Amino acid sequence: MESRAKILVVDSDPCVSELIRSHCDSDGITVNACFNADDLYSINLVDYAMLIVDLAIDDNQGLNIIEQVKQSKSTASRVSVIACSTKMSPSTIINALNAGADDYLLKPFSPREMVARIHSVLRRRPA
Repeated sequence: MESRAKILVVDSDPCVSELIRSHCDSDGITVNACFNADDLYSINLVDYAMLIVDLAIDDNQGLNIIEQVKQSKSTASRVSVIACSTKMSPSTIINALNAGADDYLLKPFSPREMVARIHSVLRRRPA
């Protein structure tokens, strides 16, 4: 791999980002974390290939975050998004995908499934 892909995990639970980091590091993926929406706005998102966004962050601001990333000219086509949530209802999944998420993960997730989904979404990114 010529350079390491960078992922930003947007989740209030540090254990989630650490789990993702521990399983992605050996695959050549750098994982950083952001624990609330306010901190997210001080980060240059174009530096990241992907965001993994918990829909419940900061009183359910996850959908808004996804919409903003996918509507911004600087990040819309450059930054992929995987939404994650403890809710499995069809409407939750549909809302996340309609907001612009490239994939959806149900929490708690299997680390192997999570890594496979990350790789799948990264393969679909434009060169």
